[in-house]
Amino acid sequence: ASLYDQYLQPDWRERFNDPSIWEQVGDIPDEELLEGHRRRKRRLVTFVRARQHAAALRRQASTPEVRRAAEVLDPNAFTIGFARRFATYKRATLLFRDVERLKRILLNKEMPVQVIIAGKAHPKDQPGKSFIREIVQLSRDPDLWKHLVFLEDYDIKVARELVQGVDLWLNNPRRGEEACGTSGMKAGINGVLNLSILDGWFDEAYEKSGGWAIGEREAYSEDQDGLHASAIYYLLENEIVPMFYERREQTPREWIRRVKQSLMHISPQFDCRRMVHGYMTELYEPAHLEHIRIAKSAYQVVREKATWNSRVREVWERVRFVDSGGGPNGAVISGRPVTVRAAIDLAGLTPSDVRVEVVMGRVDVNGNLEDTEVMVLPAVEQQGPVAVFGKEIVPERTGRLGYALRVSPDHFDDPLTRPCTSLLKWSTVA
Repeated sequence: ASLYDQYLQPDWRERFNDPSIWEQVGDIPDEELLEGHRRRKRRLVTFVRARQHAAALRRQASTPEVRRAAEVLDPNAFTIGFARRFATYKRATLLFRDVERLKRILLNKEMPVQVIIAGKAHPKDQPGKSFIREIVQLSRDPDLWKHLVFLEDYDIKVARELVQGVDLWLNNPRRGEEACGTSGMKAGINGVLNLSILDGWFDEAYEKSGGWAIGEREAYSEDQDGLHASAIYYLLENEIVPMFYERREQTPREWIRRVKQSLMHISPQFDCRRMVHGYMTELYEPAHLEHIRIAKSAYQVVREKATWNSRVREVWERVRFVDSGGGPNGAVISGRPVTVRAAIDLAGLTPSDVRVEVVMGRVDVNGNLEDTEVMVLPAVEQQGPVAVFGKEIVPERTGRLGYALRVSPDHFDDPLTRPCTSLLKWSTVA
């Protein structure tokens, strides 16, 4: 914060979300920004050594182990941080999938690397506790004890030191299961670059973060563990670590350029005030105003909605696809118009009671749709109890394409819960 006080506007704390404030990060001399981070890293190394020494004394470790605990880490080495709950989906041991390759990275005499890991597992989370045992065991390897540290009793004090003092923040959950990943945001505002799966906050921030992505935006599958581990090793070996150690006039210019890019773009957008403002303006205030509107009619619209819900649920089991298709045998060809059609027995409901959608995307090797887009099909015809929905679509994607149809209840005044309805029926076409 001292550098921000010196080079940003005096009221930068009050105008934290103002992008123009953070543009002034570019005025901070590279050497001062680098030295500021070096001070924090030296403080982190001192903190870790003291904590490890105290932990060794508590468990009555041998004299050599106690001595080594006070000698871990190198304040001049490239430092990776990983700290979080040891839930299974966070894949805490992904970095150790190929130990020999990792050793070559950590023990490079010209470009040494070290890793600090901290975290806790729920007492009943056996896989999480096994992750911790695996890491602790590996940290006692005679080759790695100085380069790999696991910090016990993870708390906010440990987290604060880590997000300020490491050079790179590692985040490698299964994609689609990370709600946010706030530790990466905290690291980013402290001048730490991120190496992360494109999930949570980093999926939004990656292009402007100055950091590196592990993999693409594909859904998680079991075979990705090996691919993602290899991607981490490759990036460390060929891009990240060499960039950190590349010096021009004793300063890693490209690294500092990325740090400044991260500070300028992440700081004003990813913080608690912006988050609370988003919740307030997008959820809480609209909900409050909607409550006021509903209350004016003595909650008549609520009673109407409850009646509508009961009517839909009574007949939904009988709602069924009678016919669906489009193109030859349902196949979809890029650039060629195709009429997508669905005939549905609505069991007494009207077309306005339902929402019919086509979900179109590429077909993967397992026959599943990926990289999908959703389009609504309007009602075009009524044939007794059967309603026909359809439209002409011109797919713009290449490759093998397919689509599926789905129908769900569509209350005119229920936009928020519509995507979450449990009353959903599918008809797979291609």
